[in-house]
Amino acid sequence: MMTRSELCAFLRAHDTYVILTHRRPDGDTIGCAAALCMGLRQMGKRAAVLQNRQFTPRFAPYLDGLVCAEVPEAATLVSVDIASEGLLSFDAEPYLPRIALAVDHHGSNSLPLENKLVEADKAACGEIIYEILAELGVHITKPIAEALYVAISTDTGCFKYSNTSANTFRVAARLVEAGADVFPINKLFFDTKSFARLKLEARLVDNMEFFAGGRVAICCLPNAWLEELQLTEDDVDAISGFARAIEGVQIGVMIREVENGLGKLSVRTGPEYSASDICQALGGGGHAAAAGASVPGGITGARRAILAVLSERGIVPER
Repeated sequence: MMTRSELCAFLRAHDTYVILTHRRPDGDTIGCAAALCMGLRQMGKRAAVLQNRQFTPRFAPYLDGLVCAEVPEAATLVSVDIASEGLLSFDAEPYLPRIALAVDHHGSNSLPLENKLVEADKAACGEIIYEILAELGVHITKPIAEALYVAISTDTGCFKYSNTSANTFRVAARLVEAGADVFPINKLFFDTKSFARLKLEARLVDNMEFFAGGRVAICCLPNAWLEELQLTEDDVDAISGFARAIEGVQIGVMIREVENGLGKLSVRTGPEYSASDICQALGGGGHAAAAGASVPGGITGARRAILAVLSERGIVPER
């Protein structure tokens, strides 16, 4: 594990960088990648963000002019907000052996790297990237500030999740001082829903399952619904926490069909439980209140697996 100063020395020592984002990219991985890329370019480095076929239109303005389709032979690869090999984007997977540096805030980070900075006390990886850029002497321009604000605000649910700390607010304030126009960002990411999203939420409510006297709620999102309701990936952004938002629910689970016949579990928990511990039992990981795992068997296999883990722990009755 590196210190922040060692990581900054590493970044100063190389000239060409390609930055990697994770599968099903969210605001934190994209905002971090964009901000780090702009910061490195400001330092006179050659830098780009590797194309991720799962980038969505909502994030396009923050990546404009930063994305590359290929990795130069001499490039140094840096991953941001990627906790494990299985979370690498499909475009980044072939480059796993070449990743030289990782920056992350997941305490469960399992990337097999020596050059790794993991600060698990940070609510968002964007907080770490801000401190790195500050130590490197990068001027926080309006575009950098807005990219980092997207990173931090989306990973904290607009500062409402339990991982939000005093440092989170301090960094956000500095980004506003640097010129970030936060109203349109907050409006876009937290106050605007498409009609398709509203129809999806109604469908999820109708099909939700409750266990343990309402303390556990499980939602399933089949791929067929995406086509039927004409949903885009932007429409299902942040859907993972839907069940946890219901009064009385302490463990909210969202299950989606994903590639290679897997079922993707996203678990959100209240203070009585650890989402990370639950998901680690299924080969995944994450934070205490938000974690994930992918298991074989699609939705059916994932539902069976999560109920088995919860049953083993005495949270739901044996099935």
